[in-house]
Amino acid sequence: MEEVVVVGSGVSGLSTAYRLKKQGVNVVVYEKEDDIGGNIKTLKVDSYTIELGPQTVLADEEVLGFFRDLGLRPVEASPSSKRRYILKKGKLIPVPLNPVSFLTSPLLSLRGKIRVFKEIFLSPVSGEESLADFVRRRLGEEVLTYLVQPFVSGVYAGDPEALSVRYAFPRLYALEKEFGSLIKGAVKKRSFGPKGKLVSFEGGLRTLTERLAGEVEVRRENVVLRIRRKEDRFILDTRGGKVEAKAVVVSSPAYTASYLLKDLSWSASSEFDSIDYPPVAVVNVGVKAGSVPDGFGFLVPRVENRKILGAIFTSRIFKGRAPEDRDLLTVYLGGSTDRSVADMSEEEIAEAVEKDLTEILGVPGVEVIKVKVWKKAIPQYTVGYGKYINLAREMEETFPGLFLTGNYLSGISVPDCIRYSEKVADKVVRYLEGC
Repeated sequence: MEEVVVVGSGVSGLSTAYRLKKQGVNVVVYEKEDDIGGNIKTLKVDSYTIELGPQTVLADEEVLGFFRDLGLRPVEASPSSKRRYILKKGKLIPVPLNPVSFLTSPLLSLRGKIRVFKEIFLSPVSGEESLADFVRRRLGEEVLTYLVQPFVSGVYAGDPEALSVRYAFPRLYALEKEFGSLIKGAVKKRSFGPKGKLVSFEGGLRTLTERLAGEVEVRRENVVLRIRRKEDRFILDTRGGKVEAKAVVVSSPAYTASYLLKDLSWSASSEFDSIDYPPVAVVNVGVKAGSVPDGFGFLVPRVENRKILGAIFTSRIFKGRAPEDRDLLTVYLGGSTDRSVADMSEEEIAEAVEKDLTEILGVPGVEVIKVKVWKKAIPQYTVGYGKYINLAREMEETFPGLFLTGNYLSGISVPDCIRYSEKVADKVVRYLEGC
């Protein structure tokens, strides 16, 4: 009998398995595919290093410590990556980085800027809100249109009208609750955004998952079909046969966890299956070197009526990702506000990207390197999402030895998953000590 089985080899599962092994627990990871890493996919195509999933990691000291423990040396992003752009009326406008640039920026009108400063005098309200309602109430419609909506669509693949500020953006929610004002809270905390270093690795983010997989036992191409409870243990039906385990960590996406849990609780299975994962297309393209401005990239508000959500200037952020005479860009389409991308062919997606990039950046000869369509991309923390968090806790309480994790519970970013893996591993160890 296995001591602990982890189902899924994404960053959540691998990080949890690694932490368990460090604490002396016998753990094995089951992965249905031959490849590991979940949505972290790094490819070498000709002289390009491309990412099909997450591009960067915003690493705080805790996450950097995790990398050091693994013996990894992250590569920091270029200083110019702090410069970001928003498309407005066909032009790329730099995002203001300080109060002076905010006052002089053409991104918001004078009326819109005055509306932002009124935020200091507004009182908090009770009850759960969508992010859009929260931003309208505190900062005004222009901030929603030209800053928040493109950020949410480009990073979260989400719709601010649907996302919960409490669960999708807990830092914003906490600022209002603690200080009564976002501006007052940011000033007192001396921070207007999340802290950390923007990093990757020499060989891309796959370096992280490969290192983690090298530290634990991973049984690839061994799909888990269902999980059952029998007395004080779990029975896993796998492609290789039945496996017994004292504890099971399910780190699969919610729609896969739903299938695995149906023999334990049909109602819980149905609830998890209802979590929304909109489609996203990731398109890596090459353009002539020097034809894009220095910076991280740009985002596109929906009011601009473009197909793309935005683009990251990948080779400007990390050197060596493209041939010397080319720049590498990663372009995004789809998400909650444009689900039609799931029905488009790769050729249609490539044509849309070429058209928008040519018109926005004025770059001729766009070279499409790779098109990847994620049919189910990023879980959406919509209004009322707390019911899923509570359901996960109830499942763990009802079936001792079962633990649920993944970016539908921990937060969607790689750092969120890494930090949450410590909590999950500690819960597993406490359970095993009590057996």
